[in-house]
Amino acid sequence: MKNVVIAILFVTTIVGGYIAATSKLRLHLEGLEGETKKISRGDLTLPINATGQIRPALRVEIKSKASGEVIEIARRAGDRVVTGELLIRLDPANEQRSVSRAELDLVAAQSRVEDSKITLQQTKSQVDAAIAGVAQLQSSLDFSLFRKEKIEALPPEQRNDEEVMQRRTTYEGQRAQWQRSKADLELAKLKGPQAKQALRQAEATLETMKNNLHDAQQRLRETDIYCPIDGVVADVNTQTGEVIQGGKSTFTGGTVLAVVISTDRILVKAEVDESDIGQVLKIAPPWATPGHASHLTMPEDLDQAIAQAGQSPLVTVESFRDQEFMGVIERIYPEPRNISNVVTYLVDVVITSDNRNLLLPGMRADVRFTAEERTDIVLCPNEAIREGPQGQLGVYIPRPNSPAELRETDFIACKLGLDNGSNTEIIDGLTVGMTVYTKLPSKKKDDDD
Repeated sequence: MKNVVIAILFVTTIVGGYIAATSKLRLHLEGLEGETKKISRGDLTLPINATGQIRPALRVEIKSKASGEVIEIARRAGDRVVTGELLIRLDPANEQRSVSRAELDLVAAQSRVEDSKITLQQTKSQVDAAIAGVAQLQSSLDFSLFRKEKIEALPPEQRNDEEVMQRRTTYEGQRAQWQRSKADLELAKLKGPQAKQALRQAEATLETMKNNLHDAQQRLRETDIYCPIDGVVADVNTQTGEVIQGGKSTFTGGTVLAVVISTDRILVKAEVDESDIGQVLKIAPPWATPGHASHLTMPEDLDQAIAQAGQSPLVTVESFRDQEFMGVIERIYPEPRNISNVVTYLVDVVITSDNRNLLLPGMRADVRFTAEERTDIVLCPNEAIREGPQGQLGVYIPRPNSPAELRETDFIACKLGLDNGSNTEIIDGLTVGMTVYTKLPSKKKDDDD
């Protein structure tokens, strides 16, 4: 039995050694003979790769002009909401008091306007009365002047000194009354603009009080905070019992209570390298290029947008490696971004495929644009493209009718086309089915060496 085991071990050792030696010899021969591939026919695309982040096309921060204590949170993060649906409710007591104060202020302002109108009307009446008084005194003054001048014109022997003195006194008295009446008229006229200005100020105050009441009523209504769009609640930044300050009482415009995002349109804000943005501009639809006419806009209907765009960038995310998402270029931003001397341009790509509901804001995404595309062309592996003896580009092929053991080669210069990094388009020089070297064989040494 012991001899049988020894024999088996001996045979196993011999067979294992033979297999190892044969394998090593085969690998050595393959290395000497080089590696080849066939020229094929197929399609070739030149991709432009970019990275970006998934974002909603519409993101709304919900604030309130009202102040007060949060007494109810009707929707939480992740809840789907529709336009007009209640999100958050505040205690309305403070804002109701503000409305009451504003109503009282409005009543007082209305009273001041009415008083100012009465004062203005009285001033106009005083002016009219003063004008009438001046006119009446003017007539009396003219008559007394006539009588004074008449008696003064008589010869001395016909004049009575007492009567002359009386008529002069009467004239001077009426003249003084006439001057006082004119002064009263001027004073009444001066009060007119003052009364008008007071009325304008009262009317302006009334408008202010109306606006204050309107704002107070609006703040009271906004103690019930409703959703402005259809979408999903992304975040709620408050809690029951918290007292918030409204937008009218803070420089920041109020506290952000919640964030709602639209799920109808989501997009990737891709960062395209400056070396590739020119190619992206060439394939972008008319509405996406900077400086386009104002009437050119992306259709709201995504099917129409796909049909008109022609180009559909491919989007992938790490979270769903087995999924592909198609999109349409919506906008190319003309302002560059320069971070650590790396210049990129932002490109918005709206996701159009039916599986877009899988994507969440903030996911990192890879975007592939097809800059150029060729179909049904002759393709050569890139590793076969080499520089020839005279500096031209081409491929090496096994020399026809040459013994295999000599490992002789011929060089064929080629006219090359599009290159996607793996394969190159062959415009002229090769035909489908030809064998080319992707790794050149080792030259066979002469027997004398």
